[in-house]
Order: sequence, then structure tokens, then C-alpha cells
Amino acid sequence: MSFLSVRFLGFLTLVFAAYFLLPRRWQQKVLLCANMVFYLSAGVEYAGFILVTSFSAYWVAIFLERTTAAYKKLRENCRTREEKLANKQEAVGKKKKILAAGLVFNFGIWIVLKYTGFFLGNVRAVLGALGVSAVAVELPSFVLPLGISFYTFMAMGYCIDIYRGKYAAEKNFGRFLLFVSFFPHLVQGPFSRYDRMGETLYAEHAFSFDRLGEGLVRMLWGFFKKMVVADRLGIMVGQLYATAGNDGGVFVLVLMVFARLRLYADFSGYMDIAAGICRVLGISLQENFTQPFFARSIEEVWRRWHITLGEWFRDYVFYPVSMSGMAQKLGKRCRGVFSPMTARLIPSYLAMAVVWTATGLWHGATWYYVLWGWMNMGIILLGMQLAPLYTKVKQALKISDENRVFRMVQMGRTFLIFCYMEMFSGAGSTKAALGLTAALFRVHAGRITGGLSAFFPGLGSFSLCVVFTGLVLMGIADVWKEKGRSLQSLLQSIPMPVRFLGYAALFYGILLLGNTGADLTGGFMYAQF
Repeated sequence: MSFLSVRFLGFLTLVFAAYFLLPRRWQQKVLLCANMVFYLSAGVEYAGFILVTSFSAYWVAIFLERTTAAYKKLRENCRTREEKLANKQEAVGKKKKILAAGLVFNFGIWIVLKYTGFFLGNVRAVLGALGVSAVAVELPSFVLPLGISFYTFMAMGYCIDIYRGKYAAEKNFGRFLLFVSFFPHLVQGPFSRYDRMGETLYAEHAFSFDRLGEGLVRMLWGFFKKMVVADRLGIMVGQLYATAGNDGGVFVLVLMVFARLRLYADFSGYMDIAAGICRVLGISLQENFTQPFFARSIEEVWRRWHITLGEWFRDYVFYPVSMSGMAQKLGKRCRGVFSPMTARLIPSYLAMAVVWTATGLWHGATWYYVLWGWMNMGIILLGMQLAPLYTKVKQALKISDENRVFRMVQMGRTFLIFCYMEMFSGAGSTKAALGLTAALFRVHAGRITGGLSAFFPGLGSFSLCVVFTGLVLMGIADVWKEKGRSLQSLLQSIPMPVRFLGYAALFYGILLLGNTGADLTGGFMYAQF
């Protein structure tokens, strides 16, 4: 059931009505039923996967908590420090085994479904390179269950939090299943945390006209960004990917910029729709974007773009790897080989290598995406290594970090690098990406004589005006938020008649401009992950 379908809007209307018209004590049951209907609409055959993951994560957390409770009870009867230490070590060892079993089982399902073809393809390629004839077997290709990457990561994050004693395990399986399968964040995230979302997900909510208005407006804004801006840009970007490599640098530059803007409009549009739904229901959903184009480094970009994915890898991969005994020992051994600063950062570098390899593979089961992840890592590491030199240069030139021109230069540089990353990841293959990279530095003037339309293929003058109007509105919204102000305050500052006229224009604009034909990209781009 696509978020962009009339069917979904009808479903959503029924959910809102049942949620607020039925007794409040039934609200969790209403949402759980809505989650199941939404998931089953994508394919009855895949419902078992999310149930298995939820059920196993639920019991892993229960067993972890019971092990901790048993240890605390035994500790009260221990007479010596040695006995307490021995019991603690036994409990920790048992908890590690329970957690490891849960992680291996659930990530194993995800890996088999998503990466079997990738691994077997690489094995066959290696055997072929060694001259070993491999049996010609067709590589399996599984259809991924809806949202498997998102619900698996959220469920496993919950188990790790219980292992760490961050909060108590949920004893009601229905409530836990409600969290894992919550339909607004199931398709593209964000990666919600149990303790943050649970505060409002499980609370009873009275109907509020203010929340209804705020939620619907944000949903409208999301539909506009996706259906009017992103889908039109999708037409243009698709054609540029096919021709820019032959047309030269300016066309590749246009492709770079607008491919990134398209993804931003598409992905953030979905997040606005999901957040709007949650706002109507009274449920808090973590923001996944904070004006990423204002970032001054690639490292900062990833603190502003797909925030919850970065936080998941930071908390559950980066910190455990960098603080592990192996990483710390490696850092100590490198003290005599590298400079003190570099040796101190070796554990972080190792953790970053793991994180960015995993991030690349999360985006796609190809070495092409792994290379994309390593490119991000390389730029971040280079910035870390050159940080002392940057500081000395700025001091010598007497440049302040708050200097407006310097900030603009940093943002412009970061924006172009970030745009290049999107072009690279969207090219479809390493060969195509490298071809576009080479074309970026070539000048072919042949099609430049075709006028402005040559740079925006597939878009007529009217569509081009619509796209640029939408991008300007998105820019205004991001500038306002970057100044620390909410969009709600911006809207409230507009006189009511004008404001409601704007809402009506936005609504009718989506109806009139949001469906321009079969060439539109249709679904959300990140849903494939």
C-alpha cells in the first residue's frame, strides 16, 4: 500500500477515525490492527518475517532481563568479593550468548535475503579468477519483505539496549509488536528508539484540532515535495544519467546537483508525511533531517542527513568496535609507528572502516556501494588528519570559523562533494560512475547551443517553473529552520486568510501538478533498502 495512493489515504482516514472515536484504551489495539493491515497489503507471504523478528527480539530481551535479575538475587547471598565477581562474570557471559544468538538469528535472516546473491557471486568470481571452474548455478534473488532493514535494525537496537540495562524489557508482546511494525516508520524509517517513541506511542491521546491541522499541513508539504518536485526531477535526472557522460562537464555538474536535490525532496518528503501522521495521532517521531545543505563538512552532513541511521551505526557499531580490546591493543601497538595523534585515532579509524563498509552494504548489495561508503570514509578521515593544518592556516590568515564568507565557501565545497557522492551512488555501476567523473572535466559545447532546455531534459518550461518554485520554497523553509525557528512559527506569522489560501493552493497544486504521467518515478527511493 503506497503512501502516495488514494487507497492509503482512505486507510489513513479510517485509522484516524477509529483511533479517536473509539475508547482511548483501545488506541494501541487500533494501531496494531492498522500495522497488520498495512503490512499484509504488501504481501501476506512476508508477514511471517516481521512476526519472527519481533517474537525472537521480544524473548531475547526477556531472557536478558531475567539473567540480570537472577544475578542480582545471587549477589545478595554472596559472602565474598570473589563470589560476586565469579557470578557477575557468569551472568555477563550468559547475557552475551543470549544477545549473540538473537543478533545472529535476525541479522542472519536479513543477510540471507539481501546478500546471498552478492556473496555467491563473489565466490564464483574468485573461483573463476583462480581458474577453478564453478558449477553454473543461477544466483538466487530474494524479494525483500517490506521494511526488513528498518524493523530488523530497530528490533536489534532494542535488544542491545536491554543488554546494556538502558531500560526495562517490554513484557507485553502486543505492545512490542506495535513498536516494531508501526506503519509510518516501517517503509523508510526513521530508525526509532524504543525508549524515545514508547513514551508517546503507548500513551492515550485525546483528539486535538491543533495537532490535526499541524499534521495535515506537514503531510501536504511532504506530498508536495515528493509528487511535485522529486518526481519531476526524477524525469530529468534519469535522462541526464543516460546522456551527461557524452555531453561534458556542465551537464554532469547539473546532474550532480539535481540528483541530490531530487533525493532530498523525495526522502525528506516521506519523512514529512510520516511525521505528519504521527503528529495527528499525538506520537513523537524523531526527525531524520536537519538542513543538511548547511553542513560545512561531510562529517557534519551525516549528522544532518538520515540522522537515525548514523546514530544507529554510531551507538551499536562504532562505539563497540572502537572501545573493543582488539582496537585498543592495535592503537597501542601503533604508537611507535605513527604520530601520537594518529595512533590515538587508530581505534576510531578501524571502527569507521567497519561502519562505512556496513553503511555501503546497507544501501546496496554490491561492491559499488561499498566503494561509495569508503569514499565517504576517506573524505572524513582526510579531514580529521588535516584538521591541525587547517587550524594553523586559519590562524595564519586570521580567518574566523564564524566568518560569513568562509562559512559559505565551506558549505559550497561540502555541497558539491555531497552532490558528487549522490551522482556516484546513483550511476548504477562503478564503470558508469567513473565515466561520469571523467566527463565532469571535459568540455563539450555541442548541446549547450540547445538553450536552457538542454540542461533539463524531459521538462517543459511549465514543469521547470514548477520545480524551481518548489525548490525555492524548500530553501526558504530550511533557512528558517536553520535560524532555530519552527515552520509552525513561520506559518503562524502569516495572517490567517492568507495562510489558509496558501494551504488550499498547496492542496490543489498537488492534485493538479502531482501526477504528470507514467514517466514519474512513483515510489519512494529509499523504500528499496
